[in-house]
Amino acid sequence: MKKVRVHITKTTVNAPTYSNVTFEPTLINFFYGKNGTGKSTLARSFKDGNAALTWDGQPFPEERVLVYNEDFIRKNVQSYGNIPGVFTISEVNAQKKKEADEKAIEKKSVDDTIVARGKEAVAKQGELDKLHGDYVEAIWGATKEFRDKFPLALAYLRDKKKFADKIQSMTPKAAKIDPDAPSFDEEDMSMSAGENHSEEEPMIEIADIEALYQTIHGENQPNYSAYHLLSSTSLPASDLLSTPILSRSDTEFARFIRALGNLDWITQGHTKYHSSEGKCPYCQQTIPDTFEDDLAACYDAEYKADLKKLSSFVQQYKDALNNVYKTAHTNEGNNFPSPLQADYKAAFELFMEKARANVTLLEQKSASPADVIVLEDLSDLLVELDQISRKINEDIKARNAVLADIPTQKKKCTNMAWSAIVQRTQVLTNTFRRNTDSVISAMNYIKAESNKLKAKSQALSKEIAKLNSETVNTTKTMQDINRAIASAGFKGFELQEKPGAKYVYQLVRNQNGKKIVVDKDLSEGERHFIAFLYFYHMVMGSQSDAGKVEDKIVVIDDPVSSMDSGSLFVVASLTREMIAVCYNNYALHEEIVDDHIRQFFCMTHNPYFFREISYNRLPDYECVSFFEIKKDTQNQTSITECQDEDTIAGGGLINRSPVRNTYDTLWHEYATTSDPDTLLIVIRQILEYYFIQMVGYQNGNLRSDLLDKNEREFVRILDDGSEDRSDYVSAAAMIAMLNVGATGFNDGLYYDSSATSVEQLRSVFERIFKVMHQEQHFNMMTRKAR
Repeated sequence: MKKVRVHITKTTVNAPTYSNVTFEPTLINFFYGKNGTGKSTLARSFKDGNAALTWDGQPFPEERVLVYNEDFIRKNVQSYGNIPGVFTISEVNAQKKKEADEKAIEKKSVDDTIVARGKEAVAKQGELDKLHGDYVEAIWGATKEFRDKFPLALAYLRDKKKFADKIQSMTPKAAKIDPDAPSFDEEDMSMSAGENHSEEEPMIEIADIEALYQTIHGENQPNYSAYHLLSSTSLPASDLLSTPILSRSDTEFARFIRALGNLDWITQGHTKYHSSEGKCPYCQQTIPDTFEDDLAACYDAEYKADLKKLSSFVQQYKDALNNVYKTAHTNEGNNFPSPLQADYKAAFELFMEKARANVTLLEQKSASPADVIVLEDLSDLLVELDQISRKINEDIKARNAVLADIPTQKKKCTNMAWSAIVQRTQVLTNTFRRNTDSVISAMNYIKAESNKLKAKSQALSKEIAKLNSETVNTTKTMQDINRAIASAGFKGFELQEKPGAKYVYQLVRNQNGKKIVVDKDLSEGERHFIAFLYFYHMVMGSQSDAGKVEDKIVVIDDPVSSMDSGSLFVVASLTREMIAVCYNNYALHEEIVDDHIRQFFCMTHNPYFFREISYNRLPDYECVSFFEIKKDTQNQTSITECQDEDTIAGGGLINRSPVRNTYDTLWHEYATTSDPDTLLIVIRQILEYYFIQMVGYQNGNLRSDLLDKNEREFVRILDDGSEDRSDYVSAAAMIAMLNVGATGFNDGLYYDSSATSVEQLRSVFERIFKVMHQEQHFNMMTRKAR
């Protein structure tokens, strides 16, 4: 038998690791090789010109040589969720796709720059956030005294950031002491109005704020009455105090008393000891009967009048002092808290001290009218007391005015508190602003550049969408792909038409009943699966709206990378379908009548996938070839066609799979060995694996079913009527050897394999499968072994 050579009849590859590597493909070609041996390079060479292709007839146009590989996946599954060409591609669409790809590359560069600008913006924002955080902590520490003393006058005491932002947002002269000045809005971060603070404006004292704060926020604040003034109380004066008051009587006794100068003394004694029982209280002599008359004669009318005036003056002076005392004492009892209370008390005590001294002098004058006395001037103290009272009254008036308009005064207190804080934190705020200005300027520049880039990216997106939308009808392809996705067990996503772009499709996920457009979160396995489904429908579908199916050459490179077993099964099934279409060019398939795949190439490193797509193609030597790709120690790739001599069917070449498991290897050894001892060992291993491990026979049961029940199948009657039991002995030996196991001891089994031919052993072995009704398995494995 000869290989069918059609279309590409010879391929010579010169590429990295390939040096004039030549192979001759047939209709269907399977390539197996480990990772890194050059499979992808080979697949890519069908497109990139690194393979010199010898054609049987007219070469196929490049667009009809369809290659599935990483390049195909990268070009057709975009990160933004749109799959360009989820539909068949005509010449017009190919050009549109090329233009779209160029725009996509440009857009990617723009988007990368946007991302870089975004990172720069994030870094600058980090700088700004740190500056702001440091400023917030500095403000919080600098304003502790204010927050502790005036909690009801300040806002945001539990939010450092808002507290600092409010201060930062104020112009330096935000607060006003004037109660008519605009107030802070507690919910606003800025002053409603106000002039800028100047350094010449006096610093607001904390004590002034504290006094106003205690007034408006204290509990049970009474209205205080004003201090009474003393100006209406005048102390009388008299010339008698500086004038000796003397009698001018001309009687002999009066002249005597006047000569002695002791009239005042006598008067005092007489007043004190008026009832002395006729005796002098001092010398105890008998007083003359005329003493009272003589004494009375000593006081003339003027003297008596002066004494009366003096007595009246003294009483007036004392009454005036009493009035001062009562008024001042009442003022002292006023509970208005004023720092001037101590001054008032001190002045009042000094006044009373001097007043008492004056009273003593007046009493002295009253007792001795002839004495001259000088009273201490108390008018300055009265003036001082009234001055203090007026100052206190101003404070009382101001305080009562505050209590009469609490809302306005609260605003005033708040303004004073905030103004004082602004004055004391102005250096911190100005430093913060200087440090942030340069950062904000850089951020504004980055933002402006980013906006320009985003506008450019959006314009490119529109151009790409327009190019991708100018395609042929692919609605049916989308529906077929969605059915394939569902049948593979992918319930979480599907394809849908992109709004505003006809025949352009998006990947969408089903999340809690909502369809979410996929952008970058497809796994590698999902991307490969979607890309292969698209490739399958591109191969199997039409190339135009007219429905014409063009002939194609299909090249597939490792289609099951990163896929789970479910996806691998679907991909293998679809691949076998494409192989069946190609096989129709050799022999028409009963179920698939299409033959537009004119030649097929598949490369893989996955042995399971390789067996899934090729297990039923080994016997088709004429139209199917198997190749193994290897790389030597010199990093050079070689391609070897896998074929053997047919030792069973009687000559010729047969296909050999480059992928075998241990069981396949045993059958291959069975088909090729010529040594009876080796053959018998292989037969024992095959029987043990298949009948004991796979089918589940016990040794005794197998012997019973095989030899006891079917003895006649292994006994041959000779022409002379005698029995030839050599086949039976061989079969019995094969069954008995199952008990030998791995020890190698035959436990009393006496059988000379050298006395038996290889042909007889193979004949008996085949008969065992026929007798046990396992002929189909025998035929399949012997075909594969070839």
